[in-house]
Amino acid sequence: MFDFIRGLAIIVAIFLIGGWLHTLGVPIPGGVLGLLLFYGALLTGALKLRWVDRAAGLFLRHMVLLFVPLTVGLMDLGPILSRQAVAILASLVVSFLAVLLTTGLLARWLLHPAAAETPEAGQ
Repeated sequence: MFDFIRGLAIIVAIFLIGGWLHTLGVPIPGGVLGLLLFYGALLTGALKLRWVDRAAGLFLRHMVLLFVPLTVGLMDLGPILSRQAVAILASLVVSFLAVLLTTGLLARWLLHPAAAETPEAGQ
């Protein structure tokens, strides 16, 4: 039980530190800052995975329940979303294509760097 409480306290503390840094003016959302701090602490060894494993597992197992308030909130905005459906759909398609193109080009460049530098003909 102590392992679970310790892990939960560590996860919540890192999340709150990320939110605090955001309020100080860091232009990244607090949740993302907390995630970056968590990842950095794991990489450097300042935080051991076994300390947070049980608490993180609980969050991962019940992740669907954590999205229920968001879904209910979206259902409340149904009339507004239906009026803006074309704009929302267009932005989703454009952003999807931009991410797909960027990921594909970056993967091709990273996996085959020699193919990008073709020698000139005749030399």
